[in-house]
Amino acid sequence: MTAAQSPDTWTINYKLKYSEGTERAFPIRFSSQTLDIIQDAKDSYPEWTKLQCQKCVNCPLDEKEHPYCPIAVKICDIVEYFCKPQASKKVDVHIETPERTFSKNVDVKTAAFSLLGIYMAASGCPIMDHLRPMARFHLPFATTIETTYRSISNYLIAQYLLSRQGKKADWELQELKVLYEAIETVNMCFRERLQEVSAQNYALSALLQLDSFASYISMSLSDDAFFSVESLFNREFEENKLLDPKNQPEDTGEKITFQYSFSFDNNDFKEFTLDLDRQSLRPVGSKKNSPPAWTELTCHKCPNCPLEDKKFKHCPAAAGVSETIEFFKKMTSIKEANIMVKTAERNYSARLPATAGISSLMGLIMASSGCPILGKLKPLVRHHLPFASNKETVYRSLGRYLLSQYFAVKAGRTPDWELKNFTKLYEDINVVNKAFCSRLREATVEDANLNALIKLDCFAQQINLTISEGNIEELRSLFRAYFT
Repeated sequence: MTAAQSPDTWTINYKLKYSEGTERAFPIRFSSQTLDIIQDAKDSYPEWTKLQCQKCVNCPLDEKEHPYCPIAVKICDIVEYFCKPQASKKVDVHIETPERTFSKNVDVKTAAFSLLGIYMAASGCPIMDHLRPMARFHLPFATTIETTYRSISNYLIAQYLLSRQGKKADWELQELKVLYEAIETVNMCFRERLQEVSAQNYALSALLQLDSFASYISMSLSDDAFFSVESLFNREFEENKLLDPKNQPEDTGEKITFQYSFSFDNNDFKEFTLDLDRQSLRPVGSKKNSPPAWTELTCHKCPNCPLEDKKFKHCPAAAGVSETIEFFKKMTSIKEANIMVKTAERNYSARLPATAGISSLMGLIMASSGCPILGKLKPLVRHHLPFASNKETVYRSLGRYLLSQYFAVKAGRTPDWELKNFTKLYEDINVVNKAFCSRLREATVEDANLNALIKLDCFAQQINLTISEGNIEELRSLFRAYFT
């Protein structure tokens, strides 16, 4: 764990480090069950935190029962801090969670924006409460594209949970537009509230940035303009487009890069760089001239592999991970490392057994390799989350699949809102993982690589069990705003 936890609480610790050497930490404690923010009550609160002070025009709360705005009382310390002159305009932000540490050098406004976002989503505001699951699966410094992808996925999961209770689901996202219009109203009114504190402060600037994100999503919903998100689910990722090497998409010249580095206590260091074409999410760059024999397609070929031996000499997934496998060939699972993952959006780090980092890296490479079965996970590649927990994986995988069904409807195909084919997909992935274990034994690897793959397989089985047996109560509690 990278942040202190207890069974009853879940903690995110925001640390701001200025170039002058000053630091400030904002630990946020949540109830593990409800994700309510846990804060000690103050003897008194500023006047601007009262519910009647610039009360949101769409606020459903009664002033007699709620004398204070739930958002305002949660963020009053943050607002007070960001109203003061800052040590510098840039700051190193380190965000410690139980799974990993996020880090990035950003301007102070962006740091305030990220902090405000998580507080507002989990504050208890009846309108912002619809975003509570996104607070639990917080992604700092998210881009507009990432936020749009996460917002729609989050909403579709809520609709799936509603449908399981026999309630009407909004698969066409009609009410999502209404929700984001309501969020825009909250942001607009809250700007006026913050102006009661100071006309010049970073918290106010951060709220403007939050508002621009909400406006972007609302506009996308109005115009159905999900081009950048929809491209992740286009036909290039379907099986029939990958069964012939001649049909492989050409590189666009634009790429995204994932850089994994492993630092061991004995000063050993290894770095892996994966460059993917931004459009197709296929690997780009130099390829190995002679991958090892265990990467050949006929070597323990997956029983459900649709590729033809005559057309494909090597298994794309095996060839993709061969460098990783060869390096970790003699390493045991218990060996720990400081693992850093660098992307354009942010850095991720954690100290974990090497097998956890290998598993994360292998999952990324295999899903983007050109394997027709694992290729259906490519939207998760674009929004890769290193060191994901079981709960994070279930949430992300379910959202990805439901979003793919939304785009299936737009393409005129029949959607699978009951997730019948979702479990089939992970059954297929389970078959691939099992066959791949046999392939790795052929490479005479030590247990680090095998256990990394077993961990991936456990995730696949966990997702199947969670969905097939309806064990999604932990998720449902995060979506309570949709049931009231």
